[in-house]
Amino acid sequence: MANVTFDIQWREAMMELLDQLEAENPEDVTLAPQDLAEYSCIYIKYLQIYRKLEECYDQMVHPQKRLDIKKALESCIGRILEIKSWMVKLNNLNDVVQLDDILVDLKLTPDVLEIPVPRFYVEDRQKELDDRAKFLDALVEKYGVQRPAEAPLSTMPPLPEEEAIRVIQVNERGRQGRERSRIMREIRRQQAFEEKIAKMGGRAAMTQEEAATRVQAAARGFISRQRTKAITEAELVFIGMKPPSRDAHADPQTKMTKSLGRRKIVQSENTAEYNKALITLKAKVREMEGQDMRETIQDRVNTWFVENRNPDSGEYPDFPEEEDGGSKIILNPPVIEDAPPEEPKDAKGKKGKDDKGKKDDKGKKGKKGKKGDEPAEVKPEVCPSHFIKGIEGAVQEYVNVWQDRDESTNFFQKYDPELVKEALRPVVFEEVRTDVDDEMRVLLTNLKDMVAAERAAKAGKKGKKGKKGKKGKGKKGKGKKGKKGKGKKDPTEGRSMENLYATLVSNNIIQPIPPNSQLKDFLGGFNYLGATLEKAGILPDASLSQVRQIVSEYAILPMSSRELHEKVPHAKTMLFFGTPGCGKTLLSYALANSIGANFFNISPRNTDAKYPGKSVSLLIHMVFKVAKTMAPSVIYIDEVEKVFCTDKKKMKDYGGVMHEPFSRIKKELLKETKALVPGDRVIVVGNSQIPFLCAKKDEKAFMEYFQKHVYFPLPDYASMRILWPGLVERHLARLEYEFDLSTLAQLSEGYSSGTINLVCRTVLTERRVEKLDRKPLMVKEVLNYLCKHEPVSKEADQALRDWQNKLPHRRPKDAPKEEKGGGKKGKGGKGKKK
Repeated sequence: MANVTFDIQWREAMMELLDQLEAENPEDVTLAPQDLAEYSCIYIKYLQIYRKLEECYDQMVHPQKRLDIKKALESCIGRILEIKSWMVKLNNLNDVVQLDDILVDLKLTPDVLEIPVPRFYVEDRQKELDDRAKFLDALVEKYGVQRPAEAPLSTMPPLPEEEAIRVIQVNERGRQGRERSRIMREIRRQQAFEEKIAKMGGRAAMTQEEAATRVQAAARGFISRQRTKAITEAELVFIGMKPPSRDAHADPQTKMTKSLGRRKIVQSENTAEYNKALITLKAKVREMEGQDMRETIQDRVNTWFVENRNPDSGEYPDFPEEEDGGSKIILNPPVIEDAPPEEPKDAKGKKGKDDKGKKDDKGKKGKKGKKGDEPAEVKPEVCPSHFIKGIEGAVQEYVNVWQDRDESTNFFQKYDPELVKEALRPVVFEEVRTDVDDEMRVLLTNLKDMVAAERAAKAGKKGKKGKKGKKGKGKKGKGKKGKKGKGKKDPTEGRSMENLYATLVSNNIIQPIPPNSQLKDFLGGFNYLGATLEKAGILPDASLSQVRQIVSEYAILPMSSRELHEKVPHAKTMLFFGTPGCGKTLLSYALANSIGANFFNISPRNTDAKYPGKSVSLLIHMVFKVAKTMAPSVIYIDEVEKVFCTDKKKMKDYGGVMHEPFSRIKKELLKETKALVPGDRVIVVGNSQIPFLCAKKDEKAFMEYFQKHVYFPLPDYASMRILWPGLVERHLARLEYEFDLSTLAQLSEGYSSGTINLVCRTVLTERRVEKLDRKPLMVKEVLNYLCKHEPVSKEADQALRDWQNKLPHRRPKDAPKEEKGGGKKGKGGKGKKK
């Protein structure tokens, strides 16, 4: 793809952002978006713009354009998350917002709602991540830590010797019987053929012409059948009933992938040149313009000295401290607005009115009723807009710099030296200003000493040292006041971060993540009837596509930078719950891989017998300290429901062989999680197969600890049609067009995605994949292995759904009100009778 393609795409995205700003803030306030449907349309439009900007940033080779695109992209991400958070609020705090009816109205496909993970999250930190991976691998080898491996294929237990011999005998007798049957069929077929020839008078020798005619007839029949088959396939392709066959060398997608790969190489080269130019051009700007900047700053500061000198005593003012901005205050003095003139009479009058109003309010409290309460006017809540200014600035920057810029001579999209100098001038000016400030402080000290000496000479005294001493004492005293409250002592004080990291690796707390676990590997379809079910009063489960979307919005997108994480809505804790094999662990790994995060596993079984007793507090403290320092980080807890369970009988049943109780990390976990603040970029992910294990006394604490609860449902029919081909392709195979995928999707209902993956691994061995060209995969072959596995029981699935319905956003709206006000007012009783 050409450079102009992405330039046009960038221009379209910026113009669409401008349209979005006008749609969100119209001149007529009544046209502003208000309900969920209007905000949904804006949300979908922002997602389309985000995809364009993300692709532009990934493939643009001009380094300065990429910097401006990144500003727009991060602002767009922040705005998407703000709008989604507001949509959730309008949706009764339900994170699953059904948008299928909006997509139908806009004539869009569900692919629009897919949120691709920004590739720059990892690519911009590739060198850092490579160095960290090498360090982690070295530590893993040094301490002999076992890496997380894929679950082995299930094997049958060994048979006793007698039973094994009997099985072999049965199979051998069956093989011999089938072989004898095949031979007898061949003999009977040959006998029937010979009898037919005998009835026809024996085999007569054919003439040359007869033989040629028979050969020609056979050849023409074969050619005609092949031609008919080709015409039939072409017709099916034409009407869209069959995908066209693709040549691997002429495939346009393959060519585009290679082209994009070449663009990445050019992109890295241009970025390296730009980074070198920053150093050389910065020195050049300082050499050429630094002296003029210095003189300008010195003149302004000298003028300020003269203007602010005390005319009576001759003393000079104190120079602003560097913490307060230094000479910035002198060069750009803050604008002080004139205060409005005081009107004491009016003020008293207002006070009187206010007092009367308060009295009236007190009086009205007793009179509830005739015309109803008249509460004070409360401004309606609006969607937060922290990132609107960033979007406006990005659009303005594009219009001022790039919209009408002539780049006909910059075919290779190298950096623009003039733009680099323009960007470096404020940096050089700040450095020069800092140097001048240091010089001016020395000059001001000398001037003050001279004034003091002159005054002392006139008064016959030496310099006044007392004042200086008092000032010094005052400053020291202020400093001491801050040391009243001493914080809790850090138990890891004095230990380097490398030492703490190595300690956690040696205990298998920090683990390497399987690189093949990506968000796109979590396969699943979209729910096309979600809005229809909600209108019918049925609250549907999140589809697997929506599960991906929730994880992207609350756990992946906010992790771009510290600044973005501080402003956008995000989750500190997330609970993944569902049946075994539904993809909870895969998505936990994918989350860490997508943002290049450290992965800390503090599951009770993983931390058992490590830091026993009260020393577990040191372990949890180390985990959170390293996680915050080396952010972004994912802290993973498997079987998290057992951490919050205090029922000892249940723990004995589920615990197995454990040296320490599951709940030993609970206290420190709650404390450290509470201490997390926006900007730390740490997320705690808990996985659970039986969240209902907690009793009622523990259930509230368990639910309230997690900010987001994500239910992983079993794949439905739409997801199965995506899941089977996707998993087969992952095992280096492909389903033929004639493969009856619909039947297989129907028959595999009730099975988890992990079971289906296990079946694909079992069927598609290396030897079977080699034979696929000669012997395509059949449904019967897959079902032979699928029937050996048990589907998820309906009771287990229903138990998870029942627990999900206890979550706050799943409860009926009127349920809490009835509980609270049922016995207090008579009206509640009337409502119950109805």
